[in-house]
Amino acid sequence: MPLLLNGFTDHTIDTGEIEIAYSVGPNNGPTLLLLHGVTSRRDGFLRVIDELVNGYRVVTMDQRGHGYSGHTPGAYDREDHARDIRFVLENVCKEPTIVWGHSMGGGNTVAMANNPPSNLKAVVLEDPAVFGRERPVKANNSLTMDGFKVHLDMIESGLSIDEMAPKLQAASPNQPDYFSRWKAECLLQMDADILRGVVGGTYRGFDDPAAMLANIQVPVLLLQADPDAGGILPDDYLAGILPNSDSFSFTKIVGAGHNLNREFPEKMLPVVLPWLAEQR
Repeated sequence: MPLLLNGFTDHTIDTGEIEIAYSVGPNNGPTLLLLHGVTSRRDGFLRVIDELVNGYRVVTMDQRGHGYSGHTPGAYDREDHARDIRFVLENVCKEPTIVWGHSMGGGNTVAMANNPPSNLKAVVLEDPAVFGRERPVKANNSLTMDGFKVHLDMIESGLSIDEMAPKLQAASPNQPDYFSRWKAECLLQMDADILRGVVGGTYRGFDDPAAMLANIQVPVLLLQADPDAGGILPDDYLAGILPNSDSFSFTKIVGAGHNLNREFPEKMLPVVLPWLAEQR
């Protein structure tokens, strides 16, 4: 199926080590770079994209090992992703840019922002994967990991898109109509080694997540999904790593699970849009 991005132009760029695929929306304002989570791709923000393109020049990229970008077996650490993001910021976005990262994309954004290009303006972290060497587990955030295990099993079973789609729909019955075939295609496009690392617990976290967050020198909005509804950041863990800074804002979206932008846009957008407007 084609990318679900009406009005965007599709491109690729060679970073010198990998080809990154990205899309650019109309030039309707300041630049906003979107970074998807693991098992997704650049059109993963579909349910909020219409709100964003009205006031921003939206750039959205497939992170390495996902979508139409290249695969780099054995090179999927945070800093590997961070190099790609910096390259896109400098060579595609060019103008002052806000970066919005979900889950894995949020963790990769933190890594990039610890050595940022000069045009990084602000950061939105949507239930970001800002873990230490061990992933915190509490309440119902195991729901997300269970979903990753299901996805990996489907990939390793060699299912086609037609075979995978109804299984995905049955596993997630409350998703939008486009979801099942789109997610099946995302899973078959990605490097399954990334998902094996996540499920197997070998996907490397940060040595000191609190220090990484505190070291970000631009305004930050961190959105925490509700851990009782599937969010990946337990309350006590997050409280221990949040910096005490006037430039760092934090909001918990009560009752909303991990995929905030796809499943709970009506809860998330009233928080994000005013904050983005302040950064203009």
